[in-house]
Amino acid sequence: MVYLFKIRELCEKKGVSMKQAASDLGMTEQSLHKLIKANSTKIDTLLTIADYFKVEPAYFFDSHSGDTNQYVRIKKEEFSGLIKKVLAYSIHGFGLIKLEWNNNEQKFNTYFDILDKQYVPTGEDLEYISAILERKIELTNNTNPKDISKLLMTKDEFNFTSAYYYSIKKGQAQEELQKLSSFIDKHNIPVTESIKRDIRELNDKIKHYESKSIIGTNK
Repeated sequence: MVYLFKIRELCEKKGVSMKQAASDLGMTEQSLHKLIKANSTKIDTLLTIADYFKVEPAYFFDSHSGDTNQYVRIKKEEFSGLIKKVLAYSIHGFGLIKLEWNNNEQKFNTYFDILDKQYVPTGEDLEYISAILERKIELTNNTNPKDISKLLMTKDEFNFTSAYYYSIKKGQAQEELQKLSSFIDKHNIPVTESIKRDIRELNDKIKHYESKSIIGTNK
């Protein structure tokens, strides 16, 4: 679950008012308060906020610990959970870039970034995943790799990675639309019915991805 009330804590640590933070983030103070109260925002907005306060996006989901210069002994269940998470995120198109031990909560904080392409489990991988889940997992004509990731991830994790994925797809569609519009303007190309259809399709994609890139209680 996302905890956007942490924005207030970050303002205090940064020494800025909510009004100043909102202005720096390109929104009104009212909008920022509304965002916190609703506990819901677009994934790209969350990433912008995290970047502004110099924290990882995961800060709004889990507590952080900066002490990683120590050896830790973890339970088998914790290690299995970590493997599940890495596999699930890889299937969803994310690769592990940072692993941090949270000494207070005695668990790992994990940080992921987008991969060039999504990972598709092999037959051998599926046997390993089946062993972890203690149930037979197979890919059929009616399933896909993301169905497996749903079994490996918590609901919050799946929703977050889904929102992140769709925010990227939205950005790609917006970029494609911008390139098309610029090309038409630059070369004075008449807007035919075919071009209008392409523009409508891109706008529909953007709207679709926009609706999918919402996280929080209103998702």
